[in-house]
Amino acid sequence: MRRHSTSWFQGWKILLRCAEFRCQDGSLKFASTAILKHRAPTADCTSLQWPGKMTRSIVFPQDAFGSCEDANIDAMAKARRQILVMNGSTDSRGRKIMDSADNTDARQESDESLAAQYEISFDGKRYAFRQHRYDVFLDALRYAIAEHAKEGFLQDEAFQPSWVAAYRPTDEDESTMRVHGIDYIEGHFLYGGYRYGQLCDAVAFAAEHPNL
Repeated sequence: MRRHSTSWFQGWKILLRCAEFRCQDGSLKFASTAILKHRAPTADCTSLQWPGKMTRSIVFPQDAFGSCEDANIDAMAKARRQILVMNGSTDSRGRKIMDSADNTDARQESDESLAAQYEISFDGKRYAFRQHRYDVFLDALRYAIAEHAKEGFLQDEAFQPSWVAAYRPTDEDESTMRVHGIDYIEGHFLYGGYRYGQLCDAVAFAAEHPNL
């Protein structure tokens, strides 16, 4: 089964085709392909404003996902990044966006671009959309997209894009963590089946409840 959806970005038409696969264990997986095509010139455009021929590009899926929605979000992020590359766009720091989608930094730049468009900010640990906070970017993006699609949605004129480098414990923090057996995963310090936003809270609990 294939599902289609269409949108526009910087003069390009993005057609998402989501394919459904059934795995050997019986579970369903989804993978989306993005087909990019430059829109046709309108009657009031001059030949200098448009390329001599229409450009078509395909972004093939690299991963399968548990839902069509997640597959489409991934394909859309990759498609928008490729468009930014083809249009010679620059990132928030004025650097030209390069075609290196397999690189972790490139994926982060793609997430950062989507976040700016949908009014999502990142403080190094949490993603924020309006008054909501999320641990996972896709959760924040999914909700923000749904809100933007609602009739009567109003842009936040005061929103300023903010994307801080992901927080990592310092060498001193990691030394303290090893002493108490504390782990750090995706913005949380983990100890004894509990998670903490601050290392000091995890250390305080670990000191009172050793060897959990």
